[in-house]
This record gives sequence, C-alpha cells and structure tokens, in this order.
Amino acid sequence: MDGPDGQGDVKAELLAWVASVACAPVSHVTQIAGGNRCVSWAVEAGGQRLYLRWQPPRPPSAEPYTVWREAGIYQALAGSDVPAPRLIAVHETHQAILTELVPGRADYRRIADRAERETIAREFIAGLARLHRLDAAHLAPGATIADCVRREIEIWRAMYHEAKLADPLIAFAFDWIDAHLPQPEGRPVLVHGDAGPGNFLFENGHLTALLDWELAHPGDPMEDLAWFSMRNVMEPVPDFAACIRAYADEPGMRVDLARIRYHRVLVSLRVVIIRHRNVTGQPGNSIVSQALNQRLLIEAMADASGIVLERIAPLRAGDTALTVLYDSVLEDLRGEIAEVSQEPRAVAAAKGAAKVVKYLRDLDRLGDLIAAEALDGLAAVLGERPASVAEGLAEMLARHRSGALSFETVLRQFARITARAAEPAAGASGGLAHRHYPSLGDQTYV
Repeated sequence: MDGPDGQGDVKAELLAWVASVACAPVSHVTQIAGGNRCVSWAVEAGGQRLYLRWQPPRPPSAEPYTVWREAGIYQALAGSDVPAPRLIAVHETHQAILTELVPGRADYRRIADRAERETIAREFIAGLARLHRLDAAHLAPGATIADCVRREIEIWRAMYHEAKLADPLIAFAFDWIDAHLPQPEGRPVLVHGDAGPGNFLFENGHLTALLDWELAHPGDPMEDLAWFSMRNVMEPVPDFAACIRAYADEPGMRVDLARIRYHRVLVSLRVVIIRHRNVTGQPGNSIVSQALNQRLLIEAMADASGIVLERIAPLRAGDTALTVLYDSVLEDLRGEIAEVSQEPRAVAAAKGAAKVVKYLRDLDRLGDLIAAEALDGLAAVLGERPASVAEGLAEMLARHRSGALSFETVLRQFARITARAAEPAAGASGGLAHRHYPSLGDQTYV
C-alpha cells in the first residue's frame, strides 16, 4: 500500500532500484518541483548525481504519453549532439526512468541581463536545429510530415472525445485544423513537442539541456517553433523574430511562417484540450491557463487566416455584497499564510487558492454582464436568442458546418465571447492576461 502522500512504499522501492543501478547506496534525495503529473527527485548515489522520474499509475486512457514512451525518445537521442540528459535505466514494472542530473535552472523569466537571455535563446535554437537534423526515419518509416501531423491530431481528438464533454470552440478548431493541414515536402523530424522556456536548463549564462521529452514525436519541425512561440508568451525572449531568423541560418534548416502559424493553432488546441480534460489538479493554474489558451487559440486561428480581430474594452462593474468577503479571504491568504509561512508547499497552496478566490470574486461581479452580452451577440448571429450560451454556441457551430455562417463570422463571435469569459480570470492571471503570441517578423524565408 502507498502512504498518505501517494508515494509511500513505491518511493522506497524506486530508491532501492536506483541504488542497484548505481551500485552504491543512495546518500541524498530531494524532490523536484514541477513535472506535471510525474514525481521527480534529484538523487545522489556513489558520487553520481541522478534524476529519477516516476509517473504514478493512472486509469487506461486515450492519452499515450507515458514515462516509458519518453524513455524511447531518450534512446533515440543517445549518441547525438542534442543537449539532453543521458538515459541511464528504465524500470521494468514502474513507469520510472533514471537519467543523469544535468546542472542548471529552468526559471528563464528570472534572468535580469538581456544579453544573457539572448545568448541562451540562441543556444536553445541551435539545440533545436541539432534535434531536427537527426535521422528520425526509423520513428515513422515511410510516413510524410503530413502523415505524422495527422497522427498527432487523431491522438488529441481521441483525448478530447474521451472527456465526453462537448466544447464548440474545440470542435471549431478541429474543423479548421483538418481543413488546413499543410502538405510540405521533406522528411519528418523528431519534434520535442513542448519546446521553449521552462523546458530547458541553463547555468552560468549558457544552455545546458533540453528537458521534458514526454510529448516528443516524429513530425513537422515548424511545430517546435510554434511551441517556442507559445512558451514565449509566458517567458518572453528579448527578440523572438531574431530567434526565427537564427533558426533559418542554421545549416540545413528552413522556415515556413505559414506552417508555424498553422502549428500555433494546433499547439493552443492541445493545451485547451489538456484543461478541458482537467487532469492537473491545480484549479488556480487551470483557471489562468484556460483563459489564456482559449484566447491564444482564437488569436492563432485569426492570424493564420489573415483576419484582424477587434480589441474590446473590458467590462466595468461595481462591487457586490460578496466582494468584501472575497477580499478578506485574499488578505488572509496573503498576510497570514503566504508572507509568513516557511513551508514552500503551504505558500504554493495559498497562492493557488488566491487565484481561485480572485476569479470567483470577479466572476461574481461580472458574470451576469458576460452572459447577457454573449446571449445578445449570439442572438444577432442566429436571428433568435438562445436559451443558454452553451446552446447558442452549439447552434452557431452547426450552422457554420452547414455553410449558413462564414468562418469569419463565427470566429469573431468566439473571439468576443472568449475574451469576455477570460475577464474574471484577469486578476488571477497577472501579466498573462495581456500577453499575445509574438510577431514572427516580416522576413520571407526561401
């Protein structure tokens, strides 16, 4: 049986396995924050600094991304010049792997020096180019780039349907993705699948490793530039367009801006589906991520379609009878817990709870206005007022699929409704509430 923390005897068993692999007793163990649904530890054994990554058991799912699958990616990278940790061992019965512990930190956004940020970003681009130059034919024998992208789409479509909860925006985005699938020439490459700040390490002003290969797969190299673009929203590089030019200057690399724009849609759609499935267990982060990525998904479709969306002024509403209660709870979370606690988990929990309370406070103030405006907009498009926003969105999608409503009309309606729905999350989102995909620049790449 596992202990109350969900690790219990499994952790002890894994550490015994590490000792057997290292041929030395484990002398030090530190749990590492992050890792999504995996649990990770920095481990020392016999003078070796190791990284242990374990994925707790989960129910059977349409989602194929496991630690054992990730181990296969590390094996494909073995012996290459790609800056990635070296795989040491794969557990036979637990979803666990052991790699070398590469030195460095991942908090790119905290680097104050612009020159250092630029250097690391360029070295990251060089690392991507090395990855994309690998011979990945054995990972997708006989497949084209389009074949590989189509396989990824079907994986995420199955993951969406598995949730058994219809979302007209996700369905609308899938329609667009299916209709605009690029058919580029060239071979598929090994795509990192979540590339950018937060998923690489750096030390002393230089890149040390690309991390988190869980979503890697054969596909279109432009997808990684789209992922970099999305992660740039959260942790901006000094000049994103310059990074794109730097990639184009790498030996053997080519840039196709239209394909990057296509993959921005697919990247955002994936993240929206993750939140739709609600598998992270972090409600505060989910609120922020859902608001951000639904908006980014709409903006990416507009950009890829050459449509300029209108900017709408935020709604204004006064306090309600509950506002003072929400503010009181927020003050307690900040002043009585986050600012005085010495326990990192308590501080993190307080900050996460504060995001939820901020959202509920602002939803209490704005919710009725948001719903009324959404119903008015849907009535203007449909010619009749729907019984609910959900029913109106479903009807709007159905009419678009029948040809009765244009793509642009539906996109603009989704854009307005999505922007309004994100407003209660603005307080919890901080600066992310006003971030957008970076410009790709206006250079033509041949």
